[in-house]
Amino acid sequence: MEENKDAIIKANLDKIKHSIIVMSGKGGVGKSFVAVNLAYGLALQGKKVGLLDVDIHGPSIAKLTNIEGVPLPINEETGRPMPIKALSNLSVLTVASILSSEDSAIIWRGPMKMALIKQFFSDFDWEELDYLIVDCPPGTGDEPLSVIQTIGKMDGAVIVTTPQDLSVLDVKKSVDFALKMELPILGIVENMKYFRCPKCNEVTPIFEGEMLEQLIFEHSLDLLASLEIDPAIATSADEGKPYIYFNNKSPSAQALMAAVEKIMAKVEG
Repeated sequence: MEENKDAIIKANLDKIKHSIIVMSGKGGVGKSFVAVNLAYGLALQGKKVGLLDVDIHGPSIAKLTNIEGVPLPINEETGRPMPIKALSNLSVLTVASILSSEDSAIIWRGPMKMALIKQFFSDFDWEELDYLIVDCPPGTGDEPLSVIQTIGKMDGAVIVTTPQDLSVLDVKKSVDFALKMELPILGIVENMKYFRCPKCNEVTPIFEGEMLEQLIFEHSLDLLASLEIDPAIATSADEGKPYIYFNNKSPSAQALMAAVEKIMAKVEG
């Protein structure tokens, strides 16, 4: 049985051309928002995309992609479930889709979480994908380690932070994690960089800090995008509508699409 599961995992992984992990040093910096919009951005570029949510304790991808309550489709040939289609070329898999209630808490230790992440590839059938985007919980614990151990060689990591020095302190650990795992860092997304006054268009920095600039310089990292605080981001998240599409004229949406294009150039070039 174990050999059969290993064969299924290999078959699923063989269908994935490129895999990218989205990380953050701490919570509340908009990591899942960035992961979702990178996935939608790649789909808008015509790529076949999978979005995997391995934030076991705090899954938010179902809400962000508007698939809450949507049942998992079943592959009639194998009898195994499949990720849910958010778009014709975007498939989403999250633990939220297999919980009995959105209020259910998962109280698990590391081994159970690691086993579940492996099951996402052994107990589900994936389609052929150009990209798999994996949204991890904050930090450098069991989940990102399990993803890398299961998938093997990945194309790289996107690390999300705010400009605040406190946040960057934790980002340093994510950078160190990537270096130790020999995981290329595709770049940094700086979220909540500033607020733009809707009346006078004046830009006001919200989180002061200098450590991010130093970190980028020290490790020769690429700043993929700087995003502003935009009320439409919260609205799009609550409504499950991709910000990168429905607010495509906003500076942050255009910055996200530019980040998508940079990632594609790095991964495919």
